[in-house]
Amino acid sequence: MHRWGWWWRGTGRPTTPEPTTPDVLELRVHGVANTPPASMLELAPGQVEQVDGDELGSFWAPTAAAAAVPRRAGDPREVPPGVRREAYSWGAMARLSAVPGLGRVSGLVAGVVRALWVLIIPFGLANVAYWSRDADEPHGRRSSAGGGLVRLFGLLLTLLWLATVATVTLGVVGAQCYGPRTTSGEVTYVQVCAALPGWADAAARWSTGERTAALVAATAVVLVVLAVVGSTGRLRYERRMSTTKARGLADGAGLDPRGTWPLLARPGFWTHARRSSVQWFAHLAAAFATLAGLVSWHYLYRDVPQCTHSDGFGTRGCLDAAVWARDGRLPWALAVLAAAVVVALAAWRTGRLRLDPPGGGRSTFAAEVRVSRTAEVLLLGVALVLLGWVVVAVARSGDGPLRPADAASPPFLGLHALPRSLVALMVLLVLAAVGIRAHLRAAVWVPLVLATAVGAGLAVLWSAGAWGVVWRTVAGLCLVTLTVVASVVSRRRPGRACEGWAGRGPAVLLALAGGLAMVLSAAAVLGTVAWLDAPAAAENQRLSTQTQQALDDAAAQDPLRDPVVVHGPAAAHLHVPPGYEQFAVASVAGVLLLVLLLVVLGIRTATLRRTVVPVVPGGAQPRPTTGEDAAVQAARRRAALAQRAERLVGAVAVLHLLALVGSLALPDPRATYGGALGTLWALAVDLSGAAVVAAFGLVVASVVLAGSKNALARPWGLLWDLMCFLPRAAHPFAPPCYAERVVPELRTRIDAWLGDDGTPLPGGEATRARRRVLLSAHSLGGVVAVATLLARWDGPAGPHDHRVGLLTYGTQLRAYFGRFFPELFGPEVLGTRPSPGALLWAADPWAADPSPVPGPRTEPTLLGSLTSPPGGACAVRWRSLWRRTDFIGFPVDGYADSPVDVPASEVDADAYLLQVVAHSGYPRAPEYRRELDTLVACLRASRPSR
Repeated sequence: MHRWGWWWRGTGRPTTPEPTTPDVLELRVHGVANTPPASMLELAPGQVEQVDGDELGSFWAPTAAAAAVPRRAGDPREVPPGVRREAYSWGAMARLSAVPGLGRVSGLVAGVVRALWVLIIPFGLANVAYWSRDADEPHGRRSSAGGGLVRLFGLLLTLLWLATVATVTLGVVGAQCYGPRTTSGEVTYVQVCAALPGWADAAARWSTGERTAALVAATAVVLVVLAVVGSTGRLRYERRMSTTKARGLADGAGLDPRGTWPLLARPGFWTHARRSSVQWFAHLAAAFATLAGLVSWHYLYRDVPQCTHSDGFGTRGCLDAAVWARDGRLPWALAVLAAAVVVALAAWRTGRLRLDPPGGGRSTFAAEVRVSRTAEVLLLGVALVLLGWVVVAVARSGDGPLRPADAASPPFLGLHALPRSLVALMVLLVLAAVGIRAHLRAAVWVPLVLATAVGAGLAVLWSAGAWGVVWRTVAGLCLVTLTVVASVVSRRRPGRACEGWAGRGPAVLLALAGGLAMVLSAAAVLGTVAWLDAPAAAENQRLSTQTQQALDDAAAQDPLRDPVVVHGPAAAHLHVPPGYEQFAVASVAGVLLLVLLLVVLGIRTATLRRTVVPVVPGGAQPRPTTGEDAAVQAARRRAALAQRAERLVGAVAVLHLLALVGSLALPDPRATYGGALGTLWALAVDLSGAAVVAAFGLVVASVVLAGSKNALARPWGLLWDLMCFLPRAAHPFAPPCYAERVVPELRTRIDAWLGDDGTPLPGGEATRARRRVLLSAHSLGGVVAVATLLARWDGPAGPHDHRVGLLTYGTQLRAYFGRFFPELFGPEVLGTRPSPGALLWAADPWAADPSPVPGPRTEPTLLGSLTSPPGGACAVRWRSLWRRTDFIGFPVDGYADSPVDVPASEVDADAYLLQVVAHSGYPRAPEYRRELDTLVACLRASRPSR
C-alpha cells in the first residue's frame, strides 16, 4: 500500500507539476454498495493508487499515466481543468472485523465470529431506536426520558440473551441431557443425550455439582464473548479526532453559543464511546447477577415440591421466611435477594444515564459530558463476587440430581418464568415508546409500566381467590391506560405525518429489535432441542401415530400369531421453557400474514401496471410509445414498489410485536384441543417447530455463505452499513460506529486541502485563498458528507464556509434519514422541505408529496450554510441528482421547484444495448458533469459572506 501522507502540504514525495495547478478537490464518497475506488473514479483497478489511509479507510487518486490519457468530450473519466479527483473508501469499517490479539483469522474461528455478529444485530437496532427519539426533549419533570427507556430495553435484550444461553446450557444440557447417577449391579453410569459430542461424555464422570458449576461458568463466558464481539472494531476506528480538533483549531469561535445548534454540529457527538462505555459495566453486572440469582433460585426451591411452579407461588407459602431458613437454604435465599438488588440498581443507573449535552445555551459548546464509572464498576465487582460464590457453592453441592424429584416440574426452576418475564417487560416498553417522540412524560409511563409489571407478577404469585382477581384487574387497567395514553399523545403530535412511521419510530425499531432477538433466541433454543432430541438416538426411538395404529390393526387381524412384544422405555422428550414454542407459532402466523400482504400489494401493483408514473409526482406524463419508454416505466414501477419500504417495515414491526404478545398469551403447545380449532392449533404447532428449525439452518447457512469470499466479512453487509452509522449509545454490545472514524477522517482531508488544520500550504495564504472542496457523495455517502460538513461548523470558517460545495446523488437524506432521525437530518437541520412519506397502495407512492415551501427556519441550516449571500455568482452550492427508477434514491428537497434537486437520465446513453439505470451510474450521467462544472464555477467565484 502507498502511504505518501498529505502530499499537497509539501511533506510528501515530489510530483510532476500539472499544466493547471489544482485548486478544487472533488472528493467522491461511496454509499451502501461499498463501491471500489477504481469504480468510483470510473477507471480500471490498475489505474488508481492509494494516496493515504489503511485497509479500513483510504483515499485514492488516478495514477499519473491514467490522468495523462486524453479523453473525448463527455467522457465520465475526464477531469475538469484545475480539479483534482479523489475517492474515499470507508466500506471496510462497516463490514470487516478482527479478533483481538489474533487479527484476521479464517476457518472455524471466522465462522464463529460471523455467527456472533448476527446475534448482536438486535443490539444495533436498539441503538438506532435511541437516535430516532427526540434528542432535544425537555429536561426535568417534563422529560419523557426516551433515552432511558431505550437503554432499559437494551438491558432487557442482554438479559434475554443470558436467559437463552442459560436455557441451553443449564435447562437443556445440564438438567436434561445428564441423567442421575445410577447403579446397576456393579456398574454405575450416567445416561447422556446421544446427540452430544463424544467429548461431552467426560463430564458424566464429574459430580452433578461440578458439572453444573462448569455450565454456569460457561454461560458467563459466552455472555462475555458476545460483549467482546461488539468491541472487536472499537480500538481500530473509534475515538478518532480530526487534526483540526487535535490542534485546538475547532473551538467553535464562529458559532453563537447562545443558539441551538444541530446535534451533528455539537462537540462530542462522535465521541460517545468515551461516555457510553459505562453501560458495559452495568450490563455485565446485571447479567452476572441475574445468572447468580437464577441458579440460587433453583437450589433454593428444588427440593420444595409445592414451590416448583410459578402459578400460585405465593399462595402456597413459598415466600415465607420459614421455607428459606429450612434445610440450609438461607444462603441461597440471601443470594437471590442480593442478585435482585444488583439488577435493580443496574437498571436504575442505566435508565438515569444521560449522554447527550443539552441543545441550547453555552453548555452546547462546553466540555464534553463526562460520566463517572465508579458506581457501575462497583456493581460489576459485587456481581462477580456473588457469581463466584454461587459457582463455588454449586460445585460443592454434591452429586444429587439437578432436576426436581417431581417429573412434572420444570427441569431448571427460574428458567420457566424468566424468558417470558423479560418479553413482557419489552412489550410494555414498546407500548410506552409509541409516545416518547410526542413527549409522553416519564412521570406518566414509568408508573404505568411498573404498575402493569408488578400487578401481573402478583397475579401470578397469588392467582387464586379475590386477590388474584384484584391484581389481574390492576394489571389490565394499567396496560390499557398505557396503550391508550401513548397512542393519543402520539396522534396529537404536530408534524408527525412528516416523521417516520407517523412519529412512532422508536416503538417500531424497538419492536423490530425485540422481535429479531426473540427469533434468534427461539431458533437457538428450539434448534438445539431438535438436535439433542434426535429421533435416531436409542433413547428417543418412537413410532408415528399412524404407524403404531397400523401395527395394532395388523395384530388384531391375526390372533393366531403369538407376537414377541418388547416393552421399551417411553420416548424421551426434552422440555422447553414456556414462551419459545408459543413465539414460534405466532411467528409462523405473522409470516403468513406478511406473505399475504405482499401478495395483495403485488396484485395491486399488477393491476396498475398500465398507470404511467411521471417524473414529477402529480405531473403530466405521456403514455409510452417506444420500447425505451416502456422499459423506463417498468423500472419506475419496480422502484416504486421498493420505495414503500417504510410501510412494509412498519408492518413487520407490528407482526413482531404481535408475536411477542403471542409468546405471552398463547397456550401450551403440547396441550390438545378438540374440534376444528384444535386441529388447526395442532397443525400450527407442527409447522412452527419445523419452520424454526429450518430458519435456524438458513441463518447458519447465510452466515457461512457471507464469509465465503472474506473470512471476517460481517454477514448481511448492507445492514451493517445502515445500522452502524450512528454512535453506540443505547447498548454497549452493539456493533461499533464506523462514522466515529469516517467523519473525522473525511474532515481532516478537507481541512488539510483548505489549510484549516494549521499546516502551511505550498504557496502560503495565496494558495489557501484559492482552494475549494466539492464533496461528491453517493447514497449513504451523502449522509456521511452531510455529517462531515456539520462537524466542520466548529472550525475556523464556522458554518458559512464559502469554499465548500456538495454534490449528492441517489441519496436517502429526505425520504428516510430525515423522517427517521428528524433531529439529525430533518428539515430543521438540512433546511429542506419535509417529506410526507410514501403511500402504500397508490400507483405512485409519492403522489401525496406536494413539497410545500417550508416556513421560516432557525438558521443556520445545512442548505443555508451552502447558500451564498444575495448578489453572489451562484446562490446555492448544493446539487442533488435523483431518478424515479432509483429504488433507494430520492430528492433532498423536492421533486419540483427546488434549487437543489436535478433529475438524472434514466437510460445509460453509452451502453451498448438498452440499459435502464437505477441506483448506480450517476457519475456517467450527463447531468452529473453539467452540475459538477456549475458547482466548480460557483466555488471559484464564491467569496466570504462576512
